[in-house]
Amino acid sequence: LCHVAIGFESVPLGQKEMAPIAVLQAILGGGEAGSKVGAGVTSRLSTQVVKQNPYVESCSAFNTSYSDSGVFGVYGVAQADKAGEMVHSMAKTLKGLSSVGKDELTKAKAMLKGQLYRQLDDDSTLVQDMGTQVMLTGGYGSASDYAKIIDGVTEADVTAAAKKLLSSRPSIAAFGDTHTVPHYAAVEAAFKA
Repeated sequence: LCHVAIGFESVPLGQKEMAPIAVLQAILGGGEAGSKVGAGVTSRLSTQVVKQNPYVESCSAFNTSYSDSGVFGVYGVAQADKAGEMVHSMAKTLKGLSSVGKDELTKAKAMLKGQLYRQLDDDSTLVQDMGTQVMLTGGYGSASDYAKIIDGVTEADVTAAAKKLLSSRPSIAAFGDTHTVPHYAAVEAAFKA
């Protein structure tokens, strides 16, 4: 197997651009080969990478924010001889983030708010989130606070966030059998084309 991550510079925790980026992550979502209904099967990564490529075992979006910066991207696992094709599919799907429709935005915002509220049921996740927020920002925002912010995210906000993310130079990490993973320059060029 080959594991590949493509990441872009994101924003620090507590920045107003966090909400559109979280919505972008929800739009990308993720999927696994053989996923059942309700397991993110309608997300972009599920429909445009996993379901289109039988050699892809899984693919999901991530966003991690720190006190001074962040990283947003996609992580995928594929059969080693087809990892290059997975990377191209991942890049194409990421580039497509510059266009988001109203229905897709509405669905992503609802999914994101649902995730926020579900986290309230898990004490350890809630305490970890509270601690992270206090350590990195000096304050705490509740799920209700974030839900209101997410409700205010517009198509223009999401498009602007996507363009800003994709304008940074990509970072790429691969491990396992990487013989078909494209060279960095080829992946970087895919985002400039």
